[in-house]
Amino acid sequence: MNENLQQIIKLANEALSRNLPDVKKSDLEENGKLYYMNGDDGTIFDWGMNERLCEFMSFYDDSGMGAIKINVMANGTVWIYSFKNRANSAFKTEKFEISESGSLELAVLMEKIADQKGLFDKAVDDMENDTKIGQEDINKFLENFDE
Repeated sequence: MNENLQQIIKLANEALSRNLPDVKKSDLEENGKLYYMNGDDGTIFDWGMNERLCEFMSFYDDSGMGAIKINVMANGTVWIYSFKNRANSAFKTEKFEISESGSLELAVLMEKIADQKGLFDKAVDDMENDTKIGQEDINKFLENFDE
C-alpha cells in the first residue's frame, strides 16, 4: 500500500481510538473502512479549486453519518474531524502534517486508482492502493493546472 495512504489510514484509526473510544468497529460501516469521497467533484477539481484532496471518511453503520472526516490539504496539512453520536458538527478537530510532496503524491494516487477507474465514494481498501506513482504520473496530473 502507498506510504502516504497508509499514513492517512493510520491517522484515521488512531483518531477513532483516541476520540471515540466507546465506538466499536462493528458500529461503523464495513467495520470502519475509510472511504474516499470523490463523487461530488473529483480529485482534480478539489485539488485545483480547493487546494486539497476529496474527503476521506469513516461512517457510522446505521445512519450514514460520518464518524471521522479527513481533509488532506495541498500544503501537507491534514485536518481530522471526529463526530460523536452521529452529529452533524465535529466535536474535535486535530491538525497533523505530511509533506507537501506526500500530499501531491496522494492526490495523484487517488486520481489514478479512483477517478480514472470510475470508482466514486468507495473504500480505499477496495482500490488498487499498492499502485506505484512515478514522476510521469505526477507531471501528467499537474498538466491539469497549466495555465
